[in-house]
Amino acid sequence: MRRTQLRHARAAVGAGAILAVTLSVGTLAPVASADDRSHGERWETVTADTLREETFINSVTAAGANRAWSSGTRWVDGTPGGVVLTWRHGAWQEDTTPGLPDVSTWHSVAAADRDDVWAYGWSWTGEDPGEALAHYDGRSWEEVALPETAGHTFGELAAVPGRIWLAGDRRLSTYARGTWQTTELPAQRSIGQVHARSANDAWAVGADYAGLGADPVALHWDGRAWRDISPALPGLRLTDVYVESARSVWATATSVDDWFTSHVLHWDGRAWRDTSGPVTGIHAQAVSADGHGRAWMSGDPEGWEGPPVYWRYDGHRWTRVAGPVVPDGTTQSYEVTALAPIAHTGRFWAVGWFQLVDGTTAHQRDLIQRSRY
Repeated sequence: MRRTQLRHARAAVGAGAILAVTLSVGTLAPVASADDRSHGERWETVTADTLREETFINSVTAAGANRAWSSGTRWVDGTPGGVVLTWRHGAWQEDTTPGLPDVSTWHSVAAADRDDVWAYGWSWTGEDPGEALAHYDGRSWEEVALPETAGHTFGELAAVPGRIWLAGDRRLSTYARGTWQTTELPAQRSIGQVHARSANDAWAVGADYAGLGADPVALHWDGRAWRDISPALPGLRLTDVYVESARSVWATATSVDDWFTSHVLHWDGRAWRDTSGPVTGIHAQAVSADGHGRAWMSGDPEGWEGPPVYWRYDGHRWTRVAGPVVPDGTTQSYEVTALAPIAHTGRFWAVGWFQLVDGTTAHQRDLIQRSRY
């Protein structure tokens, strides 16, 4: 599968470091793989190519079974513009609610509730991007001032009632009751993803590039400060995290030497365990869990041009599930960038993009799929 400049840019953004406590990884878990023979019937394409422009969808969040938001970038005549989509009344549509600022990209969106949604993005102004944070209260969007020490760049959001987190390459910030608290990251440490279960339970992951290669970084927020609980697996960077419970945290990791060598790690409240098994030979992207004992991940091997690939873990083994293709014979290179559980239904939203081939030209188009489980 061809990779976009957007993803390469994010992987290459500088580094950064915070506390220095590490815990050993538990015994590697031997897990078998299998193919789901449903041929994509476990997932459905809900919408594709609705924006009719070069579009990248990179974030999705759900607030109950009937409301969800996704965000990304749409290019019109060579100019990028941020786009937010919303799921309501059984359909995805562009969010035209008043108050949403104009930006070059909406990089992340997170919902604490259906009337408590946050979006983070930026616009390029000279050499540095101008950041923007917006809040939706059920009636309109309103821009919220960022901390004075802005500079989160490829920032990711997490939100729970009463608190949000903004994780960036250079700093970690949290906002509650109108006040920001920012933790500066040392020069060689980079944080790329954050997820939260409650105001006292959030995780941020990334990598420390202080040595010759990299070391994975996992930080836990306990309600007052960040504590380092990083797995001892040199040569890896953590790329995504999902907090299922206090005793169940999932994280994906990628080798810094090989884009298509990945690991899936699980924190059980005391130690990290490598559950990778057959997914070590792919590029792992998004990870999530349904609260019913199943985890999901997206990712595919190098050179893959087929349908989107999902992986389901039942606690014992990973099963490869082929997603559906857009009903058009001129599509290729599907990319699933984010997953979000749909309330407690056991189902998921998946967002990303695909390539629509027009003669000898491939155009990036928006893609949103949903599991049928």
